[in-house]
Amino acid sequence: MASVIADHPPRELAAELAGLLRVDWRSVWPGVPDDEAGRAEWCAGFGWRPLWSQSGLWVRTARGGRLHLASRAGLGRPVTRASYTVWKATADAASDGEAVLAVGLDRYAAHLAGVSAALGAPGWEGAWDSPDFPEPLAPGRWDDVQELRSPYRLAQWRYANPLTAPSGPVPAAGVARAPAALTPRSTATGMDGPA
Repeated sequence: MASVIADHPPRELAAELAGLLRVDWRSVWPGVPDDEAGRAEWCAGFGWRPLWSQSGLWVRTARGGRLHLASRAGLGRPVTRASYTVWKATADAASDGEAVLAVGLDRYAAHLAGVSAALGAPGWEGAWDSPDFPEPLAPGRWDDVQELRSPYRLAQWRYANPLTAPSGPVPAAGVARAPAALTPRSTATGMDGPA
């Protein structure tokens, strides 16, 4: 049986996105301070609360969401990706994969409608096997689409927002005049298909 273990209503997601779009991302990309006091002060400047460090830093946003600021080399190093957990579903047995997928597609549709209300219609939306499935925002971002069907569904918006990283991979939230993506899985950047 599929169970939803985390779920933020679509209306909350639209409000969260509005808050994240107001963040000065140019001050996020250089990196998270590696000392505890500096990290707490740095997070407070964005209205965030540090949670734990794991491949970067997990923070609680001002609206109560959970944001992961990933860094390949740990704290004190540049942030290479930001991802936000919208919803998460699980099951006790692998045989429940189709039920988890059904829950996922339902959540995806609801969140797509909520994000579209905030950002307008996506420039592209579709499934992993669509002939015009877009190239990833950054190299290696979803190299496993054909094999693992991940991301399973994707929606992209084009908008002008100063979210550019000073160097390295493009952040998941988008870049100036480049795609932003909604691909709910356990994070806001993809939805895995059945194994």
